[in-house]
Amino acid sequence: MSSSAQSGPDAPTEKKKGLLSRMKTVLKKVDGSKRLSFSSKVPVAGSSTTKPALTPVIAPVEEKPAPVEAPKALPEGPQPKKVIRSDIDAERARKLGERFRVTIDPQQFSSKRIEKEVYRIEKPIRMRIHRQCHKCNTIFGGNKICASCDHVRCKNCPRSPAKKTDKKDKKVVAPVDVPGVLDLEADTYWGLQQETVLTRPNPKPGRQPLVRKKPMQRVRRTCCECSSLFLANAKTCTGCSHSRCVDCPRDPAKKKQYPDGYPGDAPSKDTSIPVKYCCHKCNKVYAPVPHPASGEEVKQDCVRCGHERCPTCPIAPRLKVEPEPDPEIVKKVEAKLAALTVSPTPA
Repeated sequence: MSSSAQSGPDAPTEKKKGLLSRMKTVLKKVDGSKRLSFSSKVPVAGSSTTKPALTPVIAPVEEKPAPVEAPKALPEGPQPKKVIRSDIDAERARKLGERFRVTIDPQQFSSKRIEKEVYRIEKPIRMRIHRQCHKCNTIFGGNKICASCDHVRCKNCPRSPAKKTDKKDKKVVAPVDVPGVLDLEADTYWGLQQETVLTRPNPKPGRQPLVRKKPMQRVRRTCCECSSLFLANAKTCTGCSHSRCVDCPRDPAKKKQYPDGYPGDAPSKDTSIPVKYCCHKCNKVYAPVPHPASGEEVKQDCVRCGHERCPTCPIAPRLKVEPEPDPEIVKKVEAKLAALTVSPTPA
């Protein structure tokens, strides 16, 4: 009983040790050289035959050359450069000093910053070009059609800034010395050569700015015979081929400024309306005379040159006449000026 009892518990321990040792040998990493080499079996004593050791032949492995990376192609255009921040501040201070004529110490700004390098790209200066419609003075947008009058952009539409001309194309003209004539330079201080355009932002987003224009009223002329409207700047009616005369009404009418008729009008057919002639020598206007269709002939002499009116003297053109001021208004202004007293200021 004692022997069996002692041998009983030892059996499972031997089994556990055998299993652990087998697992270790299976999981143990074996070197590659041992796998490829076959060791010769040790000859057993009493055996007459021996097997020679087998040595495997291993082919040399060709090493592939490492791929050479192609150099990256640099993008076209200006390349970034390393610049120190203090140099940038010094350049800004120099430009501000030249512009406002002051001395600026760049160290005041660079002392608070850490001196480090930054990347900067130098690009050429670009200027935005504006084109303006030569008909309605509206600035063109991204397209080539005016948003106001649907005019297609042409060569007559001005450009801002103006296009520079090459110096080679310019012909140098030698100055001519004229005695007694001084060289006068145009005064461009107030921009008299350029028209000032007053604009206001458009309340609608994405639209052209509003341009202030002089208020203009459209003038309409009606034919006195067929009551049809004349075309713009036309002096002959398209309906009845009647020449525009003094009797053709105008809308709006301005009888006070043009009592003798509007510019470009032919004389009226009414014989009761007098006619004015102009001297063909000195362009002096004669006094009004009866209508030539009335049959009355009046001789006239020019007040300026003494020329007697002849058939060559044309009808005087219709000009604008400034109306005389109202005498009552003139008296009121004179009374106010007389009542006004200005005391002399002490020296």
